[in-house]
Amino acid sequence: MAPETDGYVTRVASSSDFDVNGYRILCGRKTKTSVGPSTGKIVTYSDCPGGTPYVGECMTIYGRINDKSRVITADLIEAKSFNPEAITGSAVIDGIPSGSSVSAQPDRLLVRADGYSILIHRETKIAWAPPLHALTDIKLGDWIGYEGTPNGTGIVIASKVKLSPESITQSEEKLRAKNEYDPSSVPADAKQNLLKDAFALGYDPKKFPPFDDAAMQARVEKIGNSLVPAYQRALPDSDASKIQFRFHLVDNKHFCGMLPCDAFTLPSGMILVPHQVVERMQNDSQLAAVLADAIARALERQQYRIGGKVKTAYASAAAASFVPYGGGFGTLAGEGVASKLLMKEMEQSGRVSFTLLHDAGYDIDQAPMAWWLLASRKPQPISEIDMPDRAAYLYRILGESWHNPGTAGQQP
Repeated sequence: MAPETDGYVTRVASSSDFDVNGYRILCGRKTKTSVGPSTGKIVTYSDCPGGTPYVGECMTIYGRINDKSRVITADLIEAKSFNPEAITGSAVIDGIPSGSSVSAQPDRLLVRADGYSILIHRETKIAWAPPLHALTDIKLGDWIGYEGTPNGTGIVIASKVKLSPESITQSEEKLRAKNEYDPSSVPADAKQNLLKDAFALGYDPKKFPPFDDAAMQARVEKIGNSLVPAYQRALPDSDASKIQFRFHLVDNKHFCGMLPCDAFTLPSGMILVPHQVVERMQNDSQLAAVLADAIARALERQQYRIGGKVKTAYASAAAASFVPYGGGFGTLAGEGVASKLLMKEMEQSGRVSFTLLHDAGYDIDQAPMAWWLLASRKPQPISEIDMPDRAAYLYRILGESWHNPGTAGQQP
């Protein structure tokens, strides 16, 4: 028997009133619910889930579907437990949660980075980059490369880490200066190369016309500034590692008609926000989710660290398509590498956006809904839009790292 839907809880009112992948789930005494707890033992009983599901919980639903009303009458609900897997990454350290004082435990430090809480402990293999030599040297804004495994309570237990100080190279400074945006210099009829940008070969900020709406601009600036982390705001303007975040409305009708709408992050800290994005958002938390994601890209210096690799992969793919008997494989290989890199970027900025939203007091559950609404070429009710992979990934992270009962009190 094939399931009617397999994914994540997207709305919760009660144990008998919830959605999975945007479908309302009807359950009752004739419904069987199977729950696989962390022990691996599966428990099956009749009726709706005994406990109230949480947003992001992974479920498979069997039953009868009514696509028109987006309702599934459930015969069987399979609730799946979180299955920790080893993860690796590299990111800026943007928090040291309370209670992790290195003065009390000099061989142990809990840091927040990459959207996770990462525990460095006495068995962690540590590689140091000068001038860092001890856990007491670590400060916000430093960098961590890590390998580890989530322990089921919201903490990644690090097996290996590399700790490096914040530094800005001359090439990065040049990238920041080169990719700046001056709205007064952009003609109102400027057009972008859609085909070029569709293949991620780079966009030209000088060709995004500004959009004049004082009230909307003020709203974007207020929300955007509220999301900039405190450690960044506290840096003096003379510090090269300080990112001068600014937010500016632009008109992006051509892109939003062809590709999913999004904000554009420049290495300098300028965030270009299409007014079409603002108009699709239903509340401030959804708009904050888009802006937080854009801010995260700058904090993680994605364009500098990964952007060049993406361009190289696509350039390689394009070149292969002109080689006799070389087309196809080379093109697909290059595009595959680029797609993986872009996916890695998107997943990282999504995870980090949750911590920015949480710190600023916004509703983190609205984040996947924002990207869901932006997935269609034209504005539509969310019930008429297929949930995109980007939103599905965020629901997964909500379930694994934020709402899972096992992570209570351990959120990043």
